Amino acid sequence: MKSLSKYLKSVISLGLFGLSVNVFAVTEIMVAYGNQPGEPIDKAMHYWAEKVKEKSNGDIIFKLFPSSQLGSETEVLEQAKFGANIITISDYGALMDIVPDLGVINAPYISQSFEKKSKLLHSDWFKDLSNTLDKEDIHIVVPDVVYGTRHLLTKKAVIKPDDLKGVKVRVQHSRLFLQTIKAMGGVPTPMSLSDVYPGLSEGIIEGLENPTVVLYGGKFYEVAKNLNLTAHTKHMSPFVAGTAFWRSLTPEQQKIIIDTSREMVTYGAGLIENAENEALENLKKSGVMVNEVDLLAFEKAVRDVIANGFPEWSPNLYQNVQEKLAQF
Repeated sequence: MKSLSKYLKSVISLGLFGLSVNVFAVTEIMVAYGNQPGEPIDKAMHYWAEKVKEKSNGDIIFKLFPSSQLGSETEVLEQAKFGANIITISDYGALMDIVPDLGVINAPYISQSFEKKSKLLHSDWFKDLSNTLDKEDIHIVVPDVVYGTRHLLTKKAVIKPDDLKGVKVRVQHSRLFLQTIKAMGGVPTPMSLSDVYPGLSEGIIEGLENPTVVLYGGKFYEVAKNLNLTAHTKHMSPFVAGTAFWRSLTPEQQKIIIDTSREMVTYGAGLIENAENEALENLKKSGVMVNEVDLLAFEKAVRDVIANGFPEWSPNLYQNVQEKLAQF
């Protein structure tokens, strides 16, 4: 594992009439994420790194670590909390264990608009939550990286919640995802993504939920032939740093990182949209049946379960956030 300490580089210049030494501190920041090289998130990170280097005149260098090279999200987040020079991808479902109300951001059917969710993540309401997280040694650097629209891929067609009764659906190890599939009518089955293909093949599970890029890239369509366009989550991911490290940067450095992140978010969202459309077409070409679903029925099915499924949330949080989103 790479060193997690802050690097310093010295630049030595030779004067025309003698030797003079100028030492410049170059701030290197490790950027960690689990996505593979070439995926939209990885391409967006390369774009961000280039913009940061350009705008800082080389004062800030992003060193990219895809494929969970520095460890799992949990492990890297712990390193960041202890002051390492890291910016890492995170998940609002995980951050809700620290600040509970953050979990509502990727709750199912909270919104069908990435644009509205982005506005929510730049509102005073969100800033208050972010400030609370800062007190727990985690600073949200970028709140609204578009990760994708999540759908269901199953062995049988799913049009309405009743069609999911008794169907075992793989979910990641997250209370939010467990409650989501349960509310939609299915049987949530926690499992690592690497175990999904054999799980489908052997009948241990009968489906999974994820953006189309993941569903196609994992070749899950070979053993599950129905893509059900539930669009249950417009998934956004934050990139975070340790509060202590973030505050060690100068205001100018912070501004460069934040300003360039806005360009990165827009660029990345375009990549995600194109990749998802391409993956959808590839799934069709691979013999997958694409099913339109009764969205209103699914939205109705999840409303009360999600609204009441997290007693640690503020009162009426799910409904209140939906109302906030409707105002944008």
